[in-house]
Amino acid sequence: MVRLEKLEYSENRRRPEKAASYNVKYERELHKRISDWREKRILEGLLARAGQCARVLDVPCGAGRLSGIIARHAEKLYEVDYSREMLHLCRSNATAYRPFIAAASAFQLPFPDGAFDLAVSIRLSHHIPTREARHDHLREVLRVARRFALVTYFGEESMKNRLRNLYRRLGGKKRAKWTLGRREVEALAAAAGFRVVRVKSISSFFSGHFFTLLERSEGETVRGAGNGSG
Repeated sequence: MVRLEKLEYSENRRRPEKAASYNVKYERELHKRISDWREKRILEGLLARAGQCARVLDVPCGAGRLSGIIARHAEKLYEVDYSREMLHLCRSNATAYRPFIAAASAFQLPFPDGAFDLAVSIRLSHHIPTREARHDHLREVLRVARRFALVTYFGEESMKNRLRNLYRRLGGKKRAKWTLGRREVEALAAAAGFRVVRVKSISSFFSGHFFTLLERSEGETVRGAGNGSG
């Protein structure tokens, strides 16, 4: 099992100054504001496809940038993050809804199998450095999802990833992105009893991030993976 404290990304978010910086990250630069606008439109569309849900999990919730949108589609929204600093900001930013807050690892969620009608995980996968760990995270999200899961990943076949790799081969200093392939995601979903309903790219050229809505396949029941607690 992966330990989040071994990930630099997660450790940074636990530091007050880094959490505060992340809280305004999507307000500082024009391209981030454009990405934020596009992500929120995609999220609204995919959540509408899933419909209203009784219990929804948002992990990692961060400072709650997208949580208000998710909350509109949930009777009860559970906000989970490894960083208590981020959870504090998320609670402070939650002016239009009342979330349930919990500090936990996205690799070992403290919930039983199928605990949520919808489980959401946005912008974590591409920070996880090993493919096996990225698989573990997706399996854990699917484990606690009863009907739907909504996840993002950085596409291995995306134009953005191809251009990034070409830049590196030509001597550029940007590190490789931690990616997943579409068929890879489909296979992991199928193994957990889910099917891909819709995939939306933030931008076919300027971004490699894909929002993916997964639904439990007809006739499939929640499978006991044994990771959660009651």
